[in-house]
Amino acid sequence: LSIEGVGTPEALHPMQAAFREHHGLQCGFCTPGMILAGIDMVRRHGPELDEHTVRAELEGNLCRCTGYHNIVLAIMAGARDMGARNMAALPAAAE
Repeated sequence: LSIEGVGTPEALHPMQAAFREHHGLQCGFCTPGMILAGIDMVRRHGPELDEHTVRAELEGNLCRCTGYHNIVLAIMAGARDMGARNMAALPAAAE
């Protein structure tokens, strides 16, 4: 899965929308990896993520712009929205 595989031209994926709404986009360099990491966290841990879990899971994702505060908020909000929409399952693989 890549960033191009989430969302549609008509609608952002809930995690993408959460990054926009919570100002987690910063310069954009790390954004695709952060969004995909957030989606993966929901698939592995469920939609009720806490700040400690999100920060621990993001240790390998580097952002040169921020202290990660808005990114963490965005991932927690996106996770809740994914849970509300029952979107925790992986999409079917393209054949």
